[in-house]
Amino acid sequence: MKIKKHFFKDINSKLRNVKDRRHQSYIEYGTDILLFTMIMKNVAGIESMNKMTSNFNKDECIENIAKALGYDCLEELPHHDTIINFLKTLEPKELENIISYMINTLFRKQSLEHYRLLNKYWTIAIDGTGVFTFDEKHCEHCLKKEYRNKEKIPMSSNLFIGR
Repeated sequence: MKIKKHFFKDINSKLRNVKDRRHQSYIEYGTDILLFTMIMKNVAGIESMNKMTSNFNKDECIENIAKALGYDCLEELPHHDTIINFLKTLEPKELENIISYMINTLFRKQSLEHYRLLNKYWTIAIDGTGVFTFDEKHCEHCLKKEYRNKEKIPMSSNLFIGR
């Protein structure tokens, strides 16, 4: 809550104003609840949506998310299927706007200054694994991924990932 109040005081309204393209008569949770739940899933380091649903639908967690979003009462949090269905209809630009807001806020508050490389450059990490795959090793620099259970996955599934 301290981080949210200090850095992202407008996050609730930003999340609430995301355009919801789902059929309005079926909507039980607002965009703020759906997106904030996903943000908290990532903050908590939860890797699976199913685990998020089981971990978050506890009274203490529901109360904390309700409080963070300014709700007096919230009976439960959305099931992961509800969130996935929402994300399928969400325009990518909507998420880009939220991310831009958060990054710009961190830059404006100079929160990332001590992470500069040589006090000058910003470093960006990009996971490029899986961008190119080959059925066979085409050069000496290729990384190879082999599957141990060859009964379930055919041999042609071995991947060679180029640099």
